[in-house]
Amino acid sequence: MSVRARIRKKEWRRFRRVYGAGEFQAGRLKIEPVHQIPDRIETGDEFDFWVHNGTDLLLITLESHPAAHIHYVREQWRDHLSIRVQFDFHCLNEPELVKIVQWINCLGIPDRGRIRKSRSITVPAGSGV
Repeated sequence: MSVRARIRKKEWRRFRRVYGAGEFQAGRLKIEPVHQIPDRIETGDEFDFWVHNGTDLLLITLESHPAAHIHYVREQWRDHLSIRVQFDFHCLNEPELVKIVQWINCLGIPDRGRIRKSRSITVPAGSGV
């Protein structure tokens, strides 16, 4: 077992102790909202979610913003990956959130090392995403 695999297991055990009460699942995805989501979302509002995609533990921050960007940040190779996604949305419910996280998975998630990169993205046509 590699060092990174051991770290991932340790992160997941720690995560299950702290979170896990309000999580919902969609296949292998486990999503735990950190904030309570209001009915009306304004431009500039941001929401954090812990996501376990079967292998990695990710902190995803969704920000309602007119321009669509995605930012990946990992300070140290042992830290969890933080993903900040900015795009225009006005509602967040469980099915929409699952669709957004699956879309982020399809965009690709960097695997190793220190990461600080940003890029513009194209939001697929649909209701919230």
